[in-house]
Amino acid sequence: MTYDMLGVFSFDEVNTENFQLSFEIPDNCNYEFTAAAGVCTIAIKLNPGQNEPSKNFVNCKETSVIINKKATANFEQYQKSGVTIKKPNITIGF
Repeated sequence: MTYDMLGVFSFDEVNTENFQLSFEIPDNCNYEFTAAAGVCTIAIKLNPGQNEPSKNFVNCKETSVIINKKATANFEQYQKSGVTIKKPNITIGF
């Protein structure tokens, strides 16, 4: 599935305790990253004054902990219309 506010994303193992999440967002958006109990949430929102996500994407990276040999990331895409797309939700094993 294609999303307007999320481009390519990947998980990379940093070491046995941490992983790095790389993801792309439009250059006219920002994101909030939170991590609790082994679950990362990335909330992507348009910058103030913007009406639509740009077609130009920038790469972002965050590091978090591996819990029970798993990494979980939940993306939330806040649309201008007020709709929130709470996908994709990914869990991978290391």
